[in-house]
Amino acid sequence: MLKKILCAALVGSFAAGSAVAAGNSTPYYIFDGDRQTGYEILNATLVNTFSTFSIGYPVAIGSTIWLGDRDNRGAREYNLNGTATGNTSPGGARISELLDGTTNGKGTNYGATCCAGQNVVTSANADWSNQAALFNIGVEAAGIAYDTKTGHLFVSTLRSGGVINEYDLAGNLLNSYAVGLDIAGLAYEQATDTLWGYKAFPGGSLDLYQFSTAGAILEHDVVAGGFNNPLSGEMAISAVPEPGTLALLGIGALAMVRRRKAA
Repeated sequence: MLKKILCAALVGSFAAGSAVAAGNSTPYYIFDGDRQTGYEILNATLVNTFSTFSIGYPVAIGSTIWLGDRDNRGAREYNLNGTATGNTSPGGARISELLDGTTNGKGTNYGATCCAGQNVVTSANADWSNQAALFNIGVEAAGIAYDTKTGHLFVSTLRSGGVINEYDLAGNLLNSYAVGLDIAGLAYEQATDTLWGYKAFPGGSLDLYQFSTAGAILEHDVVAGGFNNPLSGEMAISAVPEPGTLALLGIGALAMVRRRKAA
């Protein structure tokens, strides 16, 4: 009887949300370009710190990390452990205050600008070369993430009351979610189909948040550390087949099954 009571109490505590949060299961990389520093966070714990370069902010991550310059003056590549590969790419026309970036995992990066009156989403090659404005957003952006499930972009705003906006790639505003926080370093986690980010300008420990793609706060963790001004963040994105490709794969598999049955 006592065992049943204890089990019921444990179930109740989990249902009430009092269990210890697990944190992010996918490594989350954030960058403070003013201090030339990158951080790796796993399970809401700082597990690695590494050196980058001055004002390296917009980031795209696949099998490696491509970190761009805040003002589009070039980019450098790093392994996932934070060591530089030696690969670089050239910059281009000045685009001021690129504070965050993302990738679709298929060769295109997206950036978002803040604080310079331009307020645009950009597109670029996987190494941040050939970057140019894609569409105007009319608000200061603190984070951007690409949703591989829908092909949409999520942009978190700065000094606009704490909002995450959802756009298609043509720049049409699809949804706007009021989260009440200025969220920096927005990232999409493929494994959970959720968004992660942190409260901008931490100045100490990091307030890490997980959101549903409908803007609901799912989890809040405090990451201990001496974070000062990180403003970009990303989780690795793996390329996924287009919906049409998936359908063709399904048809092919069905045909193989039918042939085996006929034999």
